[in-house]
Amino acid sequence: MIDASGAPFDLNTTASGILGRQDGEHQGFGTHGMPPQIENWRALRRLLAQAGQGLRIGGESWVTVPRACGAPLVLHTIPLGEPGSSAPNTVIILVDLRYSPRPTPSVLQKLFDLTPAEARLAIEIAGGRTLSETSVKMGLSNATLRTQLSAVFTKTQTRRQAELVALLTRVAILP
Repeated sequence: MIDASGAPFDLNTTASGILGRQDGEHQGFGTHGMPPQIENWRALRRLLAQAGQGLRIGGESWVTVPRACGAPLVLHTIPLGEPGSSAPNTVIILVDLRYSPRPTPSVLQKLFDLTPAEARLAIEIAGGRTLSETSVKMGLSNATLRTQLSAVFTKTQTRRQAELVALLTRVAILP
């Protein structure tokens, strides 16, 4: 959330992660010796400047910001409350097109009653891995993974990997 002047009011952990990746990963104190929150706020200000005239603070807009290291970053502004207030008046949704959202194993286990092994497989499939790649990564046979995948399809009421990926992408927003 930002105020009418574009100053950050609050950042959630997803936004902090995206902004941290803008300038390189940082943990503890950032790359410039400042706490990550301050660096994230500076990264947000730079991002807003890069977005330029297309970004409307206090109004709705969609802007893509090109990056040298891959797919652009998408910014979507949504107005809140009354213009001219000192309270937060705009939510900015950041979408990093380089990363696919993945659900957590615990969410998949709770929602669909998947076993831990089935949840891990579903997450690998959601990330775009094939059964063969997953077999190598997990050290399991293709036959074992096919059996697990069949159970995942049954429990999630999907029939194809594309349906499963679409479903898992939708539930990836859950904590």
